[in-house]
Amino acid sequence: MKQITTALVVGLAIVLGGCTYTEDAPKPVAPKEVAKAEAPKTDKKPSLKLEKDAETGLVIAEGFDQVKTNCTIACHSAGLVTQSRGNQKYWKDAIVYMQKNQGLWDLGNDEPIILKYLATHYGEVAAYRRTPLKVKWQ
Repeated sequence: MKQITTALVVGLAIVLGGCTYTEDAPKPVAPKEVAKAEAPKTDKKPSLKLEKDAETGLVIAEGFDQVKTNCTIACHSAGLVTQSRGNQKYWKDAIVYMQKNQGLWDLGNDEPIILKYLATHYGEVAAYRRTPLKVKWQ
């Protein structure tokens, strides 16, 4: 079932514009490194309310800059990311597919950061794409 889902998501990416790379196209520029203060370690779970980027709708967290640069600025809309869900293997398979079939470049040292970001913030969820409606049947 996961293979079918992966195939559908990747197929949708192709239909909605996919990645195409030509020699004339500008290559993505690595984002500037931003110094971040290390958060104090606590036993509390992180807040479920995470800040989102106004431009893309992506969660702003470690790896955001790499995803925005390599995925949304250089290739496709952030909607392809935000509507998708999967574990790290799912996202790795999607990257491999795009590299093999759509001209995605080697992500180098950014790849593990991107995979961790995607699996953490756009990981597997229940089968529903939205909260089920609470309907009182008569």
